[in-house]
Amino acid sequence: MLKEGIPLANTSEPKPNSDAHAIPLGAKSTDLEIANLLAAKITSNIVMCSTNISQSIRNDIGVMWVRFHTEKCIYGMELKTKMRKHGWLKVPPYYYPPGAP
Repeated sequence: MLKEGIPLANTSEPKPNSDAHAIPLGAKSTDLEIANLLAAKITSNIVMCSTNISQSIRNDIGVMWVRFHTEKCIYGMELKTKMRKHGWLKVPPYYYPPGAP
């Protein structure tokens, strides 16, 4: 992507080396990393629920997946609000094609 002129998103800071008996604060997962991992898992769960809704043969099972889907969407919206409030929301950089003004 860099070769084509597409900038990459910022990555998290490198963690310092630590010994097995003392874990410094830098070796633990940061709140930013945990929030982004939760967002990725919620996103994959929403897609999984949508797939199962469309593939359900029985109506009662389809309704069950709709309920799961709704719960995941509500949790995802709450997580997104908190991530935006704390500044943890990762927005990919804009893409400007070569030759664009």
